[in-house]
Amino acid sequence: MSLKYKEISQDIAAKIAGNVFQTKLPSESELMDMYLVSRNTVRNAIDVLYNQGLIKRIQGSGYFVNQPLHNEDHLMNLANKVGMNALANETPVTSKVLSFASQTAGREVAKLLRCQPDEPVYYIKRLRYSKKELLSLEEAYYLRSAVPYLDEKICTKSIFKFIIDNYNVEIVNADEYVRLHHLSEAEAAATEHSVNESVLRIEEINYLKNERPFNYSRTCYFQDDLTLYYHISNYLH
Repeated sequence: MSLKYKEISQDIAAKIAGNVFQTKLPSESELMDMYLVSRNTVRNAIDVLYNQGLIKRIQGSGYFVNQPLHNEDHLMNLANKVGMNALANETPVTSKVLSFASQTAGREVAKLLRCQPDEPVYYIKRLRYSKKELLSLEEAYYLRSAVPYLDEKICTKSIFKFIIDNYNVEIVNADEYVRLHHLSEAEAAATEHSVNESVLRIEEINYLKNERPFNYSRTCYFQDDLTLYYHISNYLH
């Protein structure tokens, strides 16, 4: 069961996405009355929204909705774990599964997921689309000890949504590595792009709330106008 402040932050985030809160959030007192909770609970919810870059705080003025600088249709907030589904506001992201298997992790993946090489994982390779436009080529591994069941039908939609809804998986932290990548022959053939073509690639390791890695993926992105958004707080000064 999720904590109250997380439920509130999710509801406020949904209201921001639905343009209920377009420029500014209600005051803390108004949010307390709206959700029937304490000021500390409201502030914890606000902290979640702030850390995900959805709002900004202006002392003495309140909490304001962050306005993106770039095309919202191709803007992905890497802090909120919505992933590719944040890239298409008008139509859902769909997937074509190229490979699906239950297999052992192997040495390379086992090192990344901190498991034994013979531990079972799901391997998924899929193309992701919006409005018939190719968004990405994704290869992903999921520990079966954390995600007991997947099938190809599930993988045509949002895998994260499925595992959060069905397995009570709480994805708290992630390591993300963004680099310029040159397509291999296999990647080029799968996407009908050119060998050695330069694309943006993100490698990602996702962690459970106990800091246990359960998912590793590498994803190539193909939009010319893709914007990756990070909110950064620096407390090391």
